[in-house]
Amino acid sequence: MKKDNPMYQSIVFFLRSAFLSTLVITMSLLAVSAPFAADHACDYLSRDEVTAVLGIAVADGEAHAANPMGQSVCFFDIDAGMALRFAQVQMVRTGWGKQADKGWSAPSLFENNMSFLDNLEKIEGLGEKAYWGGSGIKIGAGLHVLYKNAYFTIQVETGDEAKNLEKTKDLARVILKKID
Repeated sequence: MKKDNPMYQSIVFFLRSAFLSTLVITMSLLAVSAPFAADHACDYLSRDEVTAVLGIAVADGEAHAANPMGQSVCFFDIDAGMALRFAQVQMVRTGWGKQADKGWSAPSLFENNMSFLDNLEKIEGLGEKAYWGGSGIKIGAGLHVLYKNAYFTIQVETGDEAKNLEKTKDLARVILKKID
């Protein structure tokens, strides 16, 4: 099917929408409120930082409202015609959200999520714990990082699996420097 085919364009649009919806719904099942210097994933990664790491222009970050647990999403679109290319960070910190009294924290959410994911690759040298769930549109994709009171997942889709992992690690290092 050619990229200029309306059916192809509809499928790509549907996949993008389904991907974002799945992420928001999945993460809304988790829990954590108290103000920090920054309280949204977009506060930890800028368009300029993503552009510098990826070496290509990206759109401004789209800030998706945090779910009741405090998990927020910042999505950076990469213009690649009809190919699905993006960078994204999802983050929750202990104290964000409206259910902090339920006993959830960033570390407990991280451990809970990791217990449900298969085929994770342990990544050394990032945060306290980090796992790679691969790339693409699937549950568990991305680089999952736990550090101090923050749990975040970085995803990069460039069309090259090895490059995706390296770029997610580079973006994770940018975020880790900003977590106090």
